This record gives sequence, structure tokens and C-alpha cells, in this order.
Amino acid sequence: MSRRRESDRTITVTVDAQDASGAGVVHAFGKKILVTGLIAGERAVIQVKDPREVYPEAEVRRIVSPAPTRVEPRCPVFGRCGGCTLQMLDYEAQCEWKRRRVREAFRRAVEDRSARILPVIGMSDPWRYRNKVQYPVGASGKFPLIGFYAPVSYRIVPNRGCPIQHPEADLLKEILIAHMETHRIVPYDEKRGIGLVRYLMTRKGEATGEVLCILVLNGEHLPAAEAFVASARRAIPNLAGVVVNVNTRRTRVILGPRHRLLWGKERLTDHLLGCSFEISPNAFYQVNHAQTEMLYRAVLSYAAIEPQDTVFDLYTGIGTIAVLAARQARRVWGVDLSAEAIADARRNAAANGADTVRFVCGEVTTAVASLLQQKEQPAVIVLDPPRAGCPKSLLHMIATTRPRRIVYVSCEPETLARDLGILEAHGFTTREIQPVDLFPHTGHIETVALVEAPVGASAEKKPGHNARAGKETKKR
Repeated sequence: MSRRRESDRTITVTVDAQDASGAGVVHAFGKKILVTGLIAGERAVIQVKDPREVYPEAEVRRIVSPAPTRVEPRCPVFGRCGGCTLQMLDYEAQCEWKRRRVREAFRRAVEDRSARILPVIGMSDPWRYRNKVQYPVGASGKFPLIGFYAPVSYRIVPNRGCPIQHPEADLLKEILIAHMETHRIVPYDEKRGIGLVRYLMTRKGEATGEVLCILVLNGEHLPAAEAFVASARRAIPNLAGVVVNVNTRRTRVILGPRHRLLWGKERLTDHLLGCSFEISPNAFYQVNHAQTEMLYRAVLSYAAIEPQDTVFDLYTGIGTIAVLAARQARRVWGVDLSAEAIADARRNAAANGADTVRFVCGEVTTAVASLLQQKEQPAVIVLDPPRAGCPKSLLHMIATTRPRRIVYVSCEPETLARDLGILEAHGFTTREIQPVDLFPHTGHIETVALVEAPVGASAEKKPGHNARAGKETKKR
């Protein structure tokens, strides 16, 4: 089949919808094509790179009929970079679109639609909010290339001054590029599995200002490592540490199993709602500090923890919610599969004097079964699972314990709705759903749901969304 001429691949389309990522959905060449930068209802001229591809790439050439909510994106590579999909949409309209996405997920999956879906809690300044960056490293000819992947692709798009990342990430990116060019360090080649530098990862503690630099290598050592550290320290006075992560596996998983400290310290420190947390290189920690505090206030408000309560914090990660809940509960059990996360959680509990918290490392369903066999009866259960949601077996087990309430934190409205449908089949009721925008200018939305036990299952006080969330009490 001969390659189509460019003029044949430049077409005018009407945008049918926006998918869950926020990209515009158009239909052409007998296929559904996702185009970053288009809003539902618009007409636009696009260029399709190769219609023969299973998932064709396309770029916007011209907007023929713009939506009234369209704004000028701040990023010069928006549309070519896959990091953001909604910068062209007014921020208030972004939040309303995300609320509709949550509502639609529940309309499809939950029979009882009496739950209140509240307006999205957005940001007054939705820029420079990301405290964690993972840049893939590749090559353009003989030169190293660092940026983000293009939409639906592993092609790296270089960028400068990304408007949603913390500024130190840009500095470290430029320092690494210069270091690789000076010392002729070869980037990793995904197809051939050769080369050294795979990723640059940066983390920042917004409350402390500390910055951690993690270099993911296909090997043990960075050539001229002392020179790289010296350059990074000169450019970033608040640099807390430089770490090498060794990942020699042929995989798309970013981090390998081992870390090696080059300079400084291996963990940075941050503060949330009056508590201090240490964060390891690969620990799960929400990427938006200001909105995480809003999220956790909603969690604690919905939990309405009483002094005699036992709380289960499942998928506890580094123990953030467990430590915050310990200020109000008689006992908190935090459970997670990751041994490294549980080690961090125990350090964090000790650092905050949260001596009523206990942590269990293991598969969550198995660990909960063991706790129940030990006659631990939770009054409140907090769930914060990965994007895939909870196993059915865990939800059935939780339902049989009849906690007074369940607070479910989710980054995926569709799996949240599915799981709440399972709990509602056991007689639980979803009362209220609070979306929180932790990821402005992207299609992602974090959601907190309040789920209450069947009437008469247990005594309870009714929490309200405006309850004084996160209020500190004396440590018991």
C-alpha cells in the first residue's frame, strides 16, 4: 500500500466527545482517533500521521469552530507532549468536565444514584503543582533527549519550562543533558536494551523545599558522578540528595529494586496537616501538596473518627492517612503489600508519636482476614487502592465486618463506581462523593466517597462534608 500524501491525511473533523484522558475523540479512516487539544463539539483541521496504524497519531493544524471554553495553552509543546491533555480548556470548565465524568461513571455502574456528587474542589493557582517528575531519557541522533512521551507513543518530546512541574525538575534535566554530552554518556535504548541512563526522576517536599534527584541507570555507576553532584548542588541549594536506582531489567517499569546513595540523604521530608513524613525514592506520595491536604481533610471529615474507634487504613502506603487518623482513634491498623512502604510508614508513625498505629506488610485481603481472626473490629475503614480498585474478595470481607462507615479514596471514577456497586449490593449506602482536582490540566481526578453501613448495623453519628476535618486532638 503506498503511503498517503500529506494532503490526503489533512482533514476537517467534528469532535464527537472527550475520552477519559481529556483527549478529543474523532472518527476518520474508519477508526476512532484521539487528538490532544480538542474540545467536544469543535470543528478542526487535523493531520493524521499514518492512518494505517492501529492507534493513529494526529496533530491539530487549525481550529475552525472553537468552543467558548477554549483558552490559550501555556505550554509551547502542548498537543505534542502527552503530559497534559486539558490546557486548552478553561480551568473552571475542566473541573465541571471532571465532575460530569464522575457522575457518568456512577450512572453506568451504581443502581442507587441518590448519592450527592459535590462540585470539584479545584485550585486557585493550578500551575507548578507537581512535586514528582519522571522524565524518560533517549537520544536524537548523537544527542541525549529528555522530556515526556508523546500521546499514545514512546516517542520523547523535549520540553523546557513545563508549567505544571516544580522548577527544580527543569534545572536537573538541563544539568543531566549537559553532563551526558560532556562525558559522552549513552542514553538507554528501549528496543535494544543497551545504553546507561533510563530516567531522571525528581521529588520535592513542598513544605520543606527539599529536592531529591534519582537517576535510573541500566548499570551501577554514573561516569563522573562527583561532577554531576557538584553541578546539581550549585544550581539547587535545597538539594537534599542524589540517588542512583539500578534497573537492568528489560521492562517498562521505571524503577529497579536497588538504590545507591551518591550524596546527601536517600529520603526527603515533607509536612501534611501538621504531621511530618519521610518519602523514599519510589514511595507512593500524592503529587500535589496543597490538594492532598484538601483531600485528606475530606477523608477525615467523612471518617468522623471517635475516640473509641479502631480504624483500618488499607493500602496505607507510607502511612499518611494512618498517622493523621491516629490523632483521633483508639487504634489504627495500616496495611500494604510493599515492604519498603511499610518501613517508611513505621518511621513516620514513630516520628509523629503515633504510638496507637500498627502496620502489617502483606497482601491486603489476606492481612485483613488475619486481623479479623484476631478479633480486631474496625468501626471505620479507609480504602485507597491502586487505579484497578479493590479485589471482590476484599470488598465482600469488608462488607461482612459491618464497619460504621467506609471512606473510599480513588483515582479512577470507573473502578470506584464498580466497587461501590458491590458494597451497595451488601446493603451499604453511598451518601456523598467529593471530587478533588489533584491533577489540573490532565484528565485525572481524585475522588472521596462516604459509604455508610446498613441501617441498624451499628450506632453512628452522621458526618457532614463541613465537619471540622483534620482537627487535632491530644495524642492518647
